[in-house]
Amino acid sequence: MRIFGGGGNFAYACTRVKAKKRFLLSRDIYSRMLVMDVHEIGRFLGETQYREEVTRYASKYSGANLVEVAVTRNLADTYSNVLGFTTGHLRDMVGNYLKRWDMFNVKTIIRGKTTDVRDEEILDTLVPAGAFSESYLRSLVAMGSVQETMDALLLEPSLGITPDLVREVVDSKRIARLEDHLDKNLYYDLLKVVRGMNRADHLFREFVRREIDVANLKVLLKLKAGRIPEDRIARYLIPGGREYSIDKLRSMAQAEGLQAVIDEMERSSMYEDIKPALDRFKDDQKLSGITIALDNALTYTSEKFAHLYPLSVLPVVNYMIRKKVEVDNIRIIARGKQSNLSTKVIEGLLVM
Repeated sequence: MRIFGGGGNFAYACTRVKAKKRFLLSRDIYSRMLVMDVHEIGRFLGETQYREEVTRYASKYSGANLVEVAVTRNLADTYSNVLGFTTGHLRDMVGNYLKRWDMFNVKTIIRGKTTDVRDEEILDTLVPAGAFSESYLRSLVAMGSVQETMDALLLEPSLGITPDLVREVVDSKRIARLEDHLDKNLYYDLLKVVRGMNRADHLFREFVRREIDVANLKVLLKLKAGRIPEDRIARYLIPGGREYSIDKLRSMAQAEGLQAVIDEMERSSMYEDIKPALDRFKDDQKLSGITIALDNALTYTSEKFAHLYPLSVLPVVNYMIRKKVEVDNIRIIARGKQSNLSTKVIEGLLVM
């Protein structure tokens, strides 16, 4: 069935995700979870769509660890399910959007191996929702050394890893350059497959470019606050953004302090959505408020685009984003409770 010029089962897929959205947790549920302790949160999740995963891991984990593993595995299963009921060009777009989890898993595996994390712990934090199967990811984790794992990844064309990058990771045990390479590779491939040949696909492409803008702004805020030199910041910038070219980003990186970044954000099309956070930053100087506002703005944009084109890739992507936000919020609440953070502090970290 062709909708808006793209091949794929758009009507069926959008109907399926519309049904799934009804199971997403509401603000009221988050308010209830904020007054529970971490064990009560685990029991509560065991009565929701997370029941199967909570039951499966209850014998191995407890408290916040159980919550985190359960919701993460549910996220992977949900994404795999969504990809499984798409076809044609729609499946191409969704599949490429989900490749971010291949990148996440590779980073997690290599980070774990360079810091001597136990294999079982690495496995339980993976999200096998991209092109790499769970059995393949398990084989990477089972390899005996960083060298062996990096050599295997070198053979994966979709990652574009070079022998030079392998040597750097193996010799230095640092993965910052690898992470930067994987992020750039993800967005390069995604923009390539999102052709923008019709209005809905064009909006999806613009959304991906907005996502790149948000990623770059977060990097700038974090590294500028850490007084990292401009030449090092430039390595982590991702090309292809909607409002911020690489030249503009480098100019922001070269300026003294954070004010140049804040000034540019005040001139952006996202300004109205992030204005309250920028105003609060003038008083409290907390970057977390701005990064949360950027994530909220991105989620709102995906919601708006999904309503504009209800029979396109946009509702599918919006559901995947909202599911990820839900899982992140649950993890934040559980970890916050375990760390004895106040309800007000935890609430301020949630993306709503």
